[in-house]
Amino acid sequence: MLGPDGASWGTLAALGDIGVVGSARARVAREGWDALFAPLAPALRAADLAFANLEFPVGQRDWVEPGRSEEFFHDAEVAAALVRAGVQVVSLANNHLMDCGPRGLDRTLAVCREAGLATVGAGPDLASARAPWRTTVQGRRLILLAYGTASRDAAAAGRPGIAPLDPAQVREDLSRWRAEADLLVVSAHWGSMYVDYPPPRVLELARLMAEAGADVVLGHHPHVLQGAERRGRTLLAYSLGDAMFNCRAGDFHAEVAAEKRLESGVFTVRFAERAHGLELLPMRLDADGIPSPAEAADGEAIRARWHSLGEGLADGDAAFARESASTLLQYELQSLATYVRQGRWGRVVRLLGQVRPRHLPVIWNALRRGRRAR
Repeated sequence: MLGPDGASWGTLAALGDIGVVGSARARVAREGWDALFAPLAPALRAADLAFANLEFPVGQRDWVEPGRSEEFFHDAEVAAALVRAGVQVVSLANNHLMDCGPRGLDRTLAVCREAGLATVGAGPDLASARAPWRTTVQGRRLILLAYGTASRDAAAAGRPGIAPLDPAQVREDLSRWRAEADLLVVSAHWGSMYVDYPPPRVLELARLMAEAGADVVLGHHPHVLQGAERRGRTLLAYSLGDAMFNCRAGDFHAEVAAEKRLESGVFTVRFAERAHGLELLPMRLDADGIPSPAEAADGEAIRARWHSLGEGLADGDAAFARESASTLLQYELQSLATYVRQGRWGRVVRLLGQVRPRHLPVIWNALRRGRRAR
């Protein structure tokens, strides 16, 4: 927990990734949507504002684009279920939002609009994807922006997609909206999956956001909890983990960090006069990715690990190289081997094509650590 500094005057409850896919579909059919969200609802409803990342589009199996997992789409009922649980706004700026192509994006926007669920971070063109969402919290103006690491899914002039996590655009947007907001909140879909610490490029983006005036940054995508820290007045939560997500779904089930992926929770930002605070209500996901309140000892262990990860951010670059690079390499090698066995050569080429010069030191350090471990 990071305690607020000064009088606390409002709250924002935030969830990690929402992905009701795979075996969770059968749970919905048996138990109903509200039963799945029930453990999260009290904390969401208690806050002045509640937010989540909607990881997949609303669509159907035959809409899924070639080369993407045929399981990765949401049924339309997810939007209304989130609203009934207490969520008012979701980020759509993530790496799966365009899995069902432009019609999946159109359907997602329409379903959310019909349910009264606000969206941010995606749209029919770049201007709409970058557009802020506005509300008030206890009479103070809040602006929410959302961005995701993107290549082929990035919105552009005349092209639908997500708001790209481009440093120049992010800085421009924060500078543009800072004067109109009492609270400037950013959702960032970034980083590397299944690792404890954010990579250097994420830490650089975090510094940029703090310097440009963001009050709160809420991170997604790693599918595990990562630590939180303050940079000046800016509260940075690097990964909220999975709030409801079946990690066995899809065409590749990674073996790394299997237990850590089940640690979850509801994060509550406490807005305060001098520095905002952050607290975690621990949850644990079951085999279907459905949350339930963590038992007392388990909850304390989850909080303690999260707190320790936050302390490790004091030397974040070194922590990533020391603790996370080898895990990341292990995951990438598992992915590559799986796609080779499946004969999915397009995936193999795309995975190898993502290697950049900045990745080489990470690979080298991971290999050195692996040799020392043997």
